[in-house]
Amino acid sequence: MNVFSVTNVAADPVRAVNNRAFAPGRALKRVYHSVRNLYDRLVHPSRHLAACRRLAKSRPRRILVVCYGNICRSPYLEAVLQRGLEDVAVTSAGFVGSDRAVPAISAALSAERGLDLSRHRSRPITEAHASDADLVIVMDPEQARRVAKMFGVKRERVIIAGDLEPMFEGSRDIRDPWNESVEIFRSSFDRLDRCAATVISVLPPS
Repeated sequence: MNVFSVTNVAADPVRAVNNRAFAPGRALKRVYHSVRNLYDRLVHPSRHLAACRRLAKSRPRRILVVCYGNICRSPYLEAVLQRGLEDVAVTSAGFVGSDRAVPAISAALSAERGLDLSRHRSRPITEAHASDADLVIVMDPEQARRVAKMFGVKRERVIIAGDLEPMFEGSRDIRDPWNESVEIFRSSFDRLDRCAATVISVLPPS
């Protein structure tokens, strides 16, 4: 142990003990995510095929895009889908908060891609929103479970966005870029662009 480490331990022994105590927990968490991501990688082709088959069955009249707060991921995907599906009513909602604008980074990146999110204001998902949608797109499996449990949406009407990507991108979840760097925003938006491209290309013509 070097002088710097000894000084830190002496200055804050409680923190040092806590760090040692939680180290196994962090290690187990890393192992869990590694195993989960490996499983998701292996089954991604079948999930992607299943999602595409569902989309190919019928063209929805209304699509609801859901994320946690309805200020980063879902407004962006809503705008991309609406631009590519002019005959489909695309809306978005979240589980928390209302009347919030998108972050400045989100607005700037969206503008670079020809999308204007300046007028967007977040809204909480309601039973009416969920029941009216022919298709609900969520950002991760937990959101899919919440939509089904809280609002009675049948699982066949819910698609996890990550399953729409042609290739597995490290995680099934679309990362929430809130309070993250511009690179994280760009990465999440790139993934959502690929998800939207799948939806637009697979849906039967109107």
